[in-house]
Amino acid sequence: MPLATLASESVSSDGGSEDSLFLDEVEDRTGATIPVGDEQSGTCNSTRNSRSTGRDGRDSHQSKRRSICLKKAPTRQTSTHLRSSSLNFVGKFVRANFGNVVDVEYRLEQLKGIENRRRRVLNQGDQPMWRILSSYDGTVMRILAYDALFWFSICIYVGIRIVSVWELPSYLNDLPADSITVLGGFVTFFLVFWVNQSHDRFFGLYDSSMGIKGSIFNCATLGAASLPPEKVARLVRYMNCAHAAAYVGLSDVYTTGNYFNYADQEMSLLTQPERARLDHIDLDHGGSCSRELVAWCMNEIHTAERQGLINQILAKDFRDQIIKLQGHIGELFNAKDLPIPFFYVHFICLLTTLYLPLFAVTAAIQAGTGDTGWINGLIRGLVVVLQSVFVIGLRVLGQKMSDPYGDDLIDLSVMYYVHFTWQMSNRILNSHLPEEADPFVEDKLVKSRQSLGDAWPPKPKKKQGVPRKSFYYDASQSVADIEYGVDGGDYRTIRNPQQTRRGG
Repeated sequence: MPLATLASESVSSDGGSEDSLFLDEVEDRTGATIPVGDEQSGTCNSTRNSRSTGRDGRDSHQSKRRSICLKKAPTRQTSTHLRSSSLNFVGKFVRANFGNVVDVEYRLEQLKGIENRRRRVLNQGDQPMWRILSSYDGTVMRILAYDALFWFSICIYVGIRIVSVWELPSYLNDLPADSITVLGGFVTFFLVFWVNQSHDRFFGLYDSSMGIKGSIFNCATLGAASLPPEKVARLVRYMNCAHAAAYVGLSDVYTTGNYFNYADQEMSLLTQPERARLDHIDLDHGGSCSRELVAWCMNEIHTAERQGLINQILAKDFRDQIIKLQGHIGELFNAKDLPIPFFYVHFICLLTTLYLPLFAVTAAIQAGTGDTGWINGLIRGLVVVLQSVFVIGLRVLGQKMSDPYGDDLIDLSVMYYVHFTWQMSNRILNSHLPEEADPFVEDKLVKSRQSLGDAWPPKPKKKQGVPRKSFYYDASQSVADIEYGVDGGDYRTIRNPQQTRRGG
């Protein structure tokens, strides 16, 4: 078995069987195509030869040999399936803990399978709680199943608990359990900070990808109304090609061989001279090809302005959108040039690797000894599992979100973005007005529609009541009763002008 097969994670195009794309000798998990050995092949061939001898060959002896052939096939099939499953488990375990041992380039079918699973997992967050908990693909359970640190911590706890059935050394009781608790607080702080940084980076790069799409849509909309069809078609074609070329130069997962050639053929992005120019620059290394295509877009706008097809104001609008496109592509490469510092990543991995085994040892010792502490041991074992899920889950989540243009299910849907942008931008170019504007038709539609109402709300009507009387003060009297209000409903008394008014 090649080492690349062991180091590759199994992915299928329909999200179901995962072994078919990586094992050449087995088509699916049911064993539809199985290599046949000499003994089995000879038995079956002899049976088929006996059929060609006529009716006399169909005797009991032939039936017996035919039954032997049918009985041997499932045994061979089962052994082949078990061997392939064990090799796939080893391959997934190696890849989860050590990465790809050799450089493995995905095939187009594998990339499509990853993309389909990624889009399916993306829409599972709004499902009921029990449906979410029962999921496996795209969850932390898929990571824990092949994580060496998780199983190492569990094995340490189980091993100490088995020994504790008889007796543990007395000096183990003096281990400082409080120190492990304090260390766990620091580990939690660094993990949460690490995930927060990766979270901001992830959605920042997502905004850049959406900015690329928006710039292409804006240019397509402007060009559909102002440029000749051949001019705007060429402009949008260059912009879509720059979109695809940016991801090819950015990520090692998407290459010229497994993705760009397919995109170029499906979307008709380049002519032969244009493709030769990009091949000379090298699509797989950096953003030189995408910047070359942006320069082509600028040249198209300059030519259209020089020929009088667009005015200066419209040409400026086009240039602004093309510059925004180049800026968003540059943000992707800037983020790749400055990932999260390796010192911090190594520090997080070192803390988690040292903390979880120590936590498992402390929990196993505190559970007690003898046969009477099995309930306490079970509860503390669940705590060890939960702590391992928490620590490893946050560490892996931060690592996956820090680079959203890879092969993980949590990564961004690059192939979907490129295809969707190409499809929708060309639909914008194909838009046309069914008829010219007619004043009579527009006036008729305005009259037949629902009323919009008044532009401003009506003013409230004033209440009709007793006119308000003027204040007066008679020096001959000690108290001046002054009545005022609406409908005679409000009366107040003022004893003199210097006193405070009070309600009566």
